[in-house]
Amino acid sequence: MINREFTRIIAFYTAGVVVVLYVMWVLLQLALPEAHINIVHALASAFGINLPDDMLQDSSSGLRAFAVIVIISVLSLGLVVLNVFFGAVITTIFIRPRVNMVTSARGVLSVKWNPASPYVLVRLASFHRHGLADVRLSVMLTVQETRATPEGDDTFVSFFPIENFTPQRILVMKPKMPWSIAVPADAHLSNSMTKDYHFHPGEPITQSFSAGKNFKHVKRSLDILIQGVDTKSYTEFVIHRKTDIDEQDGDKYTLHLHRGAFKSLPLEIAGPELLEQYVD
Repeated sequence: MINREFTRIIAFYTAGVVVVLYVMWVLLQLALPEAHINIVHALASAFGINLPDDMLQDSSSGLRAFAVIVIISVLSLGLVVLNVFFGAVITTIFIRPRVNMVTSARGVLSVKWNPASPYVLVRLASFHRHGLADVRLSVMLTVQETRATPEGDDTFVSFFPIENFTPQRILVMKPKMPWSIAVPADAHLSNSMTKDYHFHPGEPITQSFSAGKNFKHVKRSLDILIQGVDTKSYTEFVIHRKTDIDEQDGDKYTLHLHRGAFKSLPLEIAGPELLEQYVD
């Protein structure tokens, strides 16, 4: 898709270069008639174009000079843009790693480890061809609420950082090795506005709200930020993944998590599709 702002900047820049060079040519023609085509020949020589000496001497020299200036300006600007674009491609492909980090499309509400302490589990694996080091995770609960107001429906989004999850850091992550992110599913969270938000998926979200709070629709999800270092290029990467938890529309509550557990996997898996295996 073409970036309109980028295209506009390039167009203005090209027009500016053409106008400046043409004004320089006109001023040279007025001040030094015998050297008025020097700027055209200089620009042409910069691109290895050999213009005949009598090419710009006839009655149409002004039009020809302007055409040459436009062509050479566009070519020079094209080379600059191509150089910048090629440098960005080199940086993106060869310097910044394309880390293929995959999380399970669906999380699990598990009580298998400890029925008194349920967890939300999300499977994680790297299919990058090189190992990763110092992989750090951050998890945040996102709550999107739609409330009815006298002016109409308004949507509010709240963010609650989660601290007591594991693992928060993976020293070395080998390719194709599955991990499980375990987030407490019975926790009291807080932010600058709400000091005691009870996160307990599996039961209606209304139990997490303070008394007297009304809403039409609420949806909750986990936002997972993954940061680390590629051991091959020694460059950092940042990846964002999102997992839906639950939602409630009026009195209708829907849990998007699988109740049960993930299927046990070997230390190395063949493909990301194996992350989507569940047991009751």
